[in-house]
Amino acid sequence: IVLSDDLTRKLDRTIAEFRNRDALAKHALVPRSRLLFVGPPGCGKTLAADVLAAELSLPVVYARFDGIVSSFLGETATNLRRVFTYAAKASSLLFFDEFDTIAKRRDDDHEVGELKRVVGSFLQILDSHPNDRLVVAATNQEGLLDEAMWRRFDDVLVFRRPTVAQLAELLTMKLRGVRKAGVDVQALAASMERFTFADAERVC
Repeated sequence: IVLSDDLTRKLDRTIAEFRNRDALAKHALVPRSRLLFVGPPGCGKTLAADVLAAELSLPVVYARFDGIVSSFLGETATNLRRVFTYAAKASSLLFFDEFDTIAKRRDDDHEVGELKRVVGSFLQILDSHPNDRLVVAATNQEGLLDEAMWRRFDDVLVFRRPTVAQLAELLTMKLRGVRKAGVDVQALAASMERFTFADAERVC
């Protein structure tokens, strides 16, 4: 994965804290275990969650909203609780993609009361989830998130569109096993300015 220095530092810190959580506990400290990933689609949020889990040898529990959100009153909150209960059984990384689906602002007049109750339920369930279990949420629409959600996360990691230098790094990595002659990777990366990582990977 290609990351900015800031993102690398934050993820490395999370990994170090999680690996040393027993030492932290002796001093009444807990590792960062609630991470919010924000940024445009295709800029590495899902991949970063996978890499984080791999570095810590944790299975990833993907929360699928098509199986969580229900039209029946109260059932969505029940399904959410089941997901958290399952993820709490053993060390894992619980991953919520498209997080704004269930974490929208409760002051939005266009949202129905049921969804507002779901946000409240999510906050309560997250608060009671064990601190030694990682929870990562990702969104492309951070402006839609309920204000209370921001306070529940230990760290917010902002994934921006890659620079030309980062695109060149990705191209070098992806084309490493390909026989190529006369390819100017820097020029190719420059021609992809404003591409996302996903766009560049598709080209590769």
